[in-house]
Amino acid sequence: MEETFKTGKDVLGWDQSQARTFTGICRHTALAALAQLRAAAIRGALTGSIQLPHPEGQSVPDSHPPDSLVSDADLIVPLGDAPVPDHGGKPCPPDIAAIKLSIAETTRLARLATQYTTMLISRARLAFALRWSYRRRRHQAIARWHHYNTRLLAVTRTG
Repeated sequence: MEETFKTGKDVLGWDQSQARTFTGICRHTALAALAQLRAAAIRGALTGSIQLPHPEGQSVPDSHPPDSLVSDADLIVPLGDAPVPDHGGKPCPPDIAAIKLSIAETTRLARLATQYTTMLISRARLAFALRWSYRRRRHQAIARWHHYNTRLLAVTRTG
């Protein structure tokens, strides 16, 4: 136990808090504990020393479909760039495309692809991550449309 606490202090900054309030100290401690727990879980998953408990006769529940149900079409990254309104008051198109891939999103997807090729994640998990990426980028396109639309309306009213 003391070795784990020493590692937490040295690596994860358990004792590095600059918070002045009790709430800040609690937040820092909770985040450091979560970081240490995540590192332990990753290490356990990589070494195979952690087994998830499950009731007798039942498999571990999985929210992802089996790899055999994931098609090649599920692994395509939709590209393109969502339009922006050219004047205020235009409704958002219902079939608006996703925004372009950012550098950070491209890096994240490349890391996922590397994890898939090294068999750290399943094909179903990769397909889920790609669907989630598209959903998030499409949501960003809708938010950008409404933001630009509001700005353009404000400009036309004052101008």
